[in-house]
Amino acid sequence: MAHVGMPAPVDVHERQLRRRPFRLETRRSARIASEWGSAEQRMRMDQDLRRLVQFYHVARAKSLPAAAFKLGVEPTWLSRQIKQLESHLGFLLFDRSDRNATLTPEGAEFFESVKEIADAARRVESVARSLGAGKNELLFGLADSSFWLPARKALLEAVSKCHPEIVLKTVVSDTTELMNQLRDREIDMCLVGRLHDMERYDFLTIHNGSPRLLVPEESPLAKKPQLSMADISELDVAIPLIDNDYSFETIYGPFLGAGARPHWVSEGPLAAFHFALANRICLVAWGFEDSVNSSLLPKEVIDSDARVEVVVAMNADDDREAVRKVWQDVVAIAAKAGQHSPDTHARRKRTTAPGSSISGVN
Repeated sequence: MAHVGMPAPVDVHERQLRRRPFRLETRRSARIASEWGSAEQRMRMDQDLRRLVQFYHVARAKSLPAAAFKLGVEPTWLSRQIKQLESHLGFLLFDRSDRNATLTPEGAEFFESVKEIADAARRVESVARSLGAGKNELLFGLADSSFWLPARKALLEAVSKCHPEIVLKTVVSDTTELMNQLRDREIDMCLVGRLHDMERYDFLTIHNGSPRLLVPEESPLAKKPQLSMADISELDVAIPLIDNDYSFETIYGPFLGAGARPHWVSEGPLAAFHFALANRICLVAWGFEDSVNSSLLPKEVIDSDARVEVVVAMNADDDREAVRKVWQDVVAIAAKAGQHSPDTHARRKRTTAPGSSISGVN
């Protein structure tokens, strides 16, 4: 009689019978475990790829909150993804002692490799969007300081009226960020201040005007019908710090060269306007200031070679139908504004409609 708590004795044959199905179950479990492991590995690989792209955005923005805003996620969630990526890699990507998202030496080296993966991911996303539900969708970037341009309003209205099948979505930001997004194919086209290096893009100038000088109404210069560059010498002028070197040189360079005393404003053109208004000094006006009723009077500077140039840009290799259609509207509006003619030197021609061509402007 078997003792309580002890297994009952079994013969060898019964033991073998019991072992066979156990072996079968073991093999089946091993196969399932292997398949599960492969699925889990694929899932981990997908997660790592996503985290690599997320790391790229944080490193490029040099700010976790800014990257989270761009990706449409919570900063705390994004922080966890970065930490999990670091845990998987076995080294730190960011210096935690710095409030900014400063890369460690290992992170900086890793970032250079991740750029290629991020670029590939954007290309895949762009192609998928162009072939799928987003093929009639166009993401248009608008410089935040361009709201005053008549050409901007005309362009958006033309697209809505002439191409109702195109879903036009707009993104508003500064010129530098929009050009980064265009380069990364996160947007399809943008209206921005012209930059120095635009060789990789097709672009068309839709506004090229002379900035005026805003003068306090109590200034002796306010009594003059027109000003000359000789009037600028030793004149106090509010000048914003902007990232676009080309625009800075073409808009403000001539006034600085004429001897203006700059009062630097780091928060941008709109802040410079309010600074000039509050401190009763002059301001180089882009054009949006005309929409604000103030005691700063606009004066033309007759011998100034300063220019405000605004362009519409797109990637030169983007031949999607929706993009081509909108580009035709850009050409028409540029021609109407007197900024484009059939004789304009063509950097690159692209097919539009029979008998017409589109060209970049140098």
